[in-house]
Amino acid sequence: MILFDTNILVYVHNRVSPYHKTAYLLETQVLKGELQAAISAQNILEFYSTVTNPQKINLPLNPQEAGRVIHDYLASPFQIIHPHAGDFDRALYFSIERKIKGRRVFDLYLIATMLSNGIDTIYTANDKDFKDFSEIKAVNPFI
Repeated sequence: MILFDTNILVYVHNRVSPYHKTAYLLETQVLKGELQAAISAQNILEFYSTVTNPQKINLPLNPQEAGRVIHDYLASPFQIIHPHAGDFDRALYFSIERKIKGRRVFDLYLIATMLSNGIDTIYTANDKDFKDFSEIKAVNPFI
């Protein structure tokens, strides 16, 4: 089981992105049952935030369109994972222990959620954001 990071989901729906084709093919593998993948609740919220923001994406979706896409994900073969009770504490511990600052704390929360759900691999265009965390493996499918 692998986790799709938010950027993979965004590239699936951003047809002008140079990463669209690869992201679309990955999603298709999941939909056909050829690849087991998960999406976290955090990814879904980040996806909505990104695809409805004209400052983040060239052709933003309106809230209804974004809602339909999210509904489709919820009804798809993607496993939707949620944080467990100790994930907040684990992310906070990682942040303090590793002197993480700013928005990177959200990556730590995602890592904690992955680990508590038995997932240790993430597909992401931002593999460098996860390089300092030996607990998981970050794979950039675009290189």
